[in-house]
Amino acid sequence: MSINEILAQIFALMGLGSNVASVQSNKRHWVLVFQVLANLLYGIQYIFLSAWPALGVSVISAAECVIVYYYAKRHAGRNDKMSLPILILIVTAIVIVSLLTYTDLYSLIPAVATITYTIIIWQPNLLVFRLASAFISACWFVYNLRARAWVSVATSVVEFVSAVVAVTRLDILVRCRLAKKSADNN
Repeated sequence: MSINEILAQIFALMGLGSNVASVQSNKRHWVLVFQVLANLLYGIQYIFLSAWPALGVSVISAAECVIVYYYAKRHAGRNDKMSLPILILIVTAIVIVSLLTYTDLYSLIPAVATITYTIIIWQPNLLVFRLASAFISACWFVYNLRARAWVSVATSVVEFVSAVVAVTRLDILVRCRLAKKSADNN
């Protein structure tokens, strides 16, 4: 393994830690903070692997999280929808980067994963975020196999498991406890 490949694996491990922290977070603020960090770390990994489609969408995703975080802070406590023009701008940027870095059908997988990601972080439902994280992990699993990003292949599996654990822990078990408490009170 070359030094570039070793460095890529190190950055991928750090990205994994940040991504797992994101999915396990129960506050939107922390989800977005950890997502920015994860996207930047994964982007650095892809530089070392010369995986340009993945680098492009990682940078866009990090910038997108900053925009979403800023918007959420500015509109705290309100249920305002995100600006449609901003959403369209980000999706357009993803499409442009994907076309500029296109080499084969596999090079489009980061765009599919990132557009899905874009849609889920714009909406406030953390259950939807956690469920879509499983689909996104599957996309990145396939792409990273092709890019020979071995730590990121394993990361995709861990992220998938993490999403399932989070749905169980933060959504299913909490709802079961609330239903039991409500039944006990009646």
